[in-house]
Amino acid sequence: MKKIIKVSDVIFREDLYPRIEHRQDLIVKYAESIDYLPPIEINQDNILIDGFHRWKAYQMIEKKQIEVKVVNTTSEKALKKLAYKKNSNHGWQLSSKEKSIYAIEYIEEDSVKDIAKALNVSEEIVAKWTKSKRETLKEERDRQIIEEYLRAWNTQESIAEGFGVDQKTIGNILRNNSKFTEIPKDFKPYLYNIWNIGKTDNESKLHGAFPSIFMENLVYRHTKVFEIIYDPFAGSGTTIDICKKWYRRYYCSDRKVQAGREKDILKWDITKGLPEDLPKPNMVFLDPPYRAQAKGKYSKDSCDLGNMNLEDYLSSLFTFLSLLKKKRIQKIVIVTAPCYKTRDHDWEDYIFYMHEVLFDKYRIVARYILPYSTEEYRGSQVNVAKEMNVCMSTIRDLVVWELK
Repeated sequence: MKKIIKVSDVIFREDLYPRIEHRQDLIVKYAESIDYLPPIEINQDNILIDGFHRWKAYQMIEKKQIEVKVVNTTSEKALKKLAYKKNSNHGWQLSSKEKSIYAIEYIEEDSVKDIAKALNVSEEIVAKWTKSKRETLKEERDRQIIEEYLRAWNTQESIAEGFGVDQKTIGNILRNNSKFTEIPKDFKPYLYNIWNIGKTDNESKLHGAFPSIFMENLVYRHTKVFEIIYDPFAGSGTTIDICKKWYRRYYCSDRKVQAGREKDILKWDITKGLPEDLPKPNMVFLDPPYRAQAKGKYSKDSCDLGNMNLEDYLSSLFTFLSLLKKKRIQKIVIVTAPCYKTRDHDWEDYIFYMHEVLFDKYRIVARYILPYSTEEYRGSQVNVAKEMNVCMSTIRDLVVWELK
């Protein structure tokens, strides 16, 4: 039976959903073609069976209603089995790893034949998966422990308690893995301090998204394994993705959390100060909205930095920087762009304002120039610049300060 329900009425049960991790790029892709998506599937209690990425796409573009197909389920086991079966036969299919987890979990209850049929694989494969049950379960547990540890609001003690192991076990997992210190094979560091790309490399279409390759170079040159990076303007989640790839811990927040990022980004406004549960980070990465370019892009709220007048904008940032300085954060990184005032074309170079706040306690250890990948100005603005005999700025600065 098909019907229309509220997007907010769909119930997502993480313990029933087969995915190890979702794909943010797929959510973005579906959001761009929302009118052509098939209905998601739920059971009679509105519990999601199939269509997580489609559902998140509706949330991303703030749709209020969604078409669903209702399938009756008789038990928790039947619900989970159906979710795996659906995700094993169409769309972005389950990986072998995801299917093997199901096989291991249910081998004591179902036969090899029944599991093979549900997962659309051979009985020989199911037999092979379940033969090494203990090893596979340990590997999956370790992966989850590492994933939780990278979220910097978690401690080794809390993780140990959550997984029912002692803290020594957590410590051994975090120490005894050579991949933590490996440089990703697909990474090639920039040799110069001008970081240029042909076009933005983020899957997200969020305004002002910071390119992944820039974040990788920053992490590579200025952080170490398991150091904590705090990003209070997390946006589309570039910092999160790179921290996971490079095994840096992250504490990410924003005024508005993008759909699909709820597990990794906390809702917080820097005008309230620093979050109470923030552990002392090794680096704070600040990529605030650029006033004129960002006005109305993120929200209509007058308290949003992107919508503030220059005086309030700078005051909010200066107050926040002063808090960081008081905490004696080891490294502070700021990305910002110079520009002209809208009316009189007086030059405003915000990076120098930031330095005035920090220079007594911090020294600049690196400055990178980030040219924009596309023109940032309208034709009318270009014409005004020509009339006023001024040059338009098409760069951003990325400056790294270190505690003296």
